[in-house]
Amino acid sequence: MRLVDVHCHLESDVFGGRLDSIVSAAKEAGIVKLITSSIVPEEWALSESIARRYDEVEFALGIHPWYGKKGDEERIAELAHAPGRGAVAIGEIGLDKKTPAVPLDLQKRLFERQLAVAREIDLPVIVHCRGAFDELHVFLKKTGLPARGGVIHSYSGSVEIAVEFMKYGFSFSFGGVLTYRNSKKKESVLRAIYPDHFMLETDSPDIPPVEARDAPNVPANIVYNLRAAAEILGESEERVAAVTTANAARMFGFSLD
Repeated sequence: MRLVDVHCHLESDVFGGRLDSIVSAAKEAGIVKLITSSIVPEEWALSESIARRYDEVEFALGIHPWYGKKGDEERIAELAHAPGRGAVAIGEIGLDKKTPAVPLDLQKRLFERQLAVAREIDLPVIVHCRGAFDELHVFLKKTGLPARGGVIHSYSGSVEIAVEFMKYGFSFSFGGVLTYRNSKKKESVLRAIYPDHFMLETDSPDIPPVEARDAPNVPANIVYNLRAAAEILGESEERVAAVTTANAARMFGFSLD
């Protein structure tokens, strides 16, 4: 089986000094591509350098809604150069009404400008959204997604929202939350988005699966997420792996030959 982890954070200090072993273990688990996503402009060069070190790693550049700050709006113009740097997406970007750290007005300005750049350069977006699906819908109706679409990672919305957002070109990724097998809503969403709009992620070092919940998450744990997804869907792991990998390759434009 060939697997793609469409969302992780190899830039994290948690992985400091261990990236060789982390990526090696990911390969042994069947991962052929990982997309590591920056969360602040200060990480953009690091994201790029990690991807240059490992053939299996691709990268995304963006400003996470939890970490937006004064001065970041001026940095967004630099994202126009993301394709030339080798980035496969703009992310992690988004909206989060559940965090008090960054005012929603600033989040909206950062998101709108990053989405506009992504549309101009036609890179897909990797989106974080919590408690702000109505606000995200407003942006979709106003400007839409890049032609290549985007993925909402660790999706927490309803089936109805997922069905509506698929019309705009969104796909959705799930990771360790699937392994807890305690949410009928997530099961319903998974069945609604499968096969064409579902991808696998780990969000490592965050959200570890239940099988490895006592340690920081790692990309190799994607095998537990795959197993849970296959169990919920009543499909073989091989089939789910093939479908999610093909979906990721199509959206992010990388070859797996």
